[in-house]
Amino acid sequence: MNASTGEARKSPRFARIRQAVVGWIYPPLCAACESPLSASRQVEVPFLCEPCEAALTPIGDHYCRVCGQGFDGVSSLPFRCSNCGDRELAIDFAVSAFRGAGAGKGLVHRFKYAKERHLARLFGVLLDEVWRDERLRDAGSWWVVPVPLHRRRQRERGFNQSHELARELVLRAPEGVELSLRSLLRRTSERERQARLDRKERLVNLSEAFAPVRRLPGTPAGGARILLIDDVITTGTTVSECAAVLREAMEIDRIAAVSVLRG
Repeated sequence: MNASTGEARKSPRFARIRQAVVGWIYPPLCAACESPLSASRQVEVPFLCEPCEAALTPIGDHYCRVCGQGFDGVSSLPFRCSNCGDRELAIDFAVSAFRGAGAGKGLVHRFKYAKERHLARLFGVLLDEVWRDERLRDAGSWWVVPVPLHRRRQRERGFNQSHELARELVLRAPEGVELSLRSLLRRTSERERQARLDRKERLVNLSEAFAPVRRLPGTPAGGARILLIDDVITTGTTVSECAAVLREAMEIDRIAAVSVLRG
């Protein structure tokens, strides 16, 4: 899908029609506090009231230029933070929209574990924040690749949350950026959920857990530009493992990772 298609689908008329359909199924309530939302608010930022949106903490302009970890204060020079400074990550860089504390964590929990798939629309709006990073806009075109779930877990949940986020990201592509959704990875084994592990355990839990799909597309001249999409990035282990698999399987120009929350 190109950017012009995304812009057309973001038109106010399309938003109103889409909301009218969704409104028949899901009441316009804030997913964080369950306050009623006005029709205009539901179109602008679906399922989130203004006070709860204000409670989210954007990563902002000051963050590690490799793993995306936000920090307080100001630095005019690129640096690697304590999370990734002593590690070799297979991604070139990561960008997240918001910090993981506060209401954001609860919203993601409802999305994934309460099977509230409609919240993907809200996270699509929140993901607009990542386009502040000029490195995402500079590339021109990207293949958007969701982090896969194991088939057993996807059957239980009913959907892959990363795939839903990837669809929303493509739908809302900013002008001048061309995005296309490509499912290039599969999960080869089911492991303990990363959220249940400490940092040391997370770093090794996903070793050899991913593989490329059996039929990979031909890559563009100069290599593919990949955007790996996940709901939350904490240590960066998941996206790094996915990136390493893709680098081994195909010609790559660059690989970046994007998430709603930075844990």
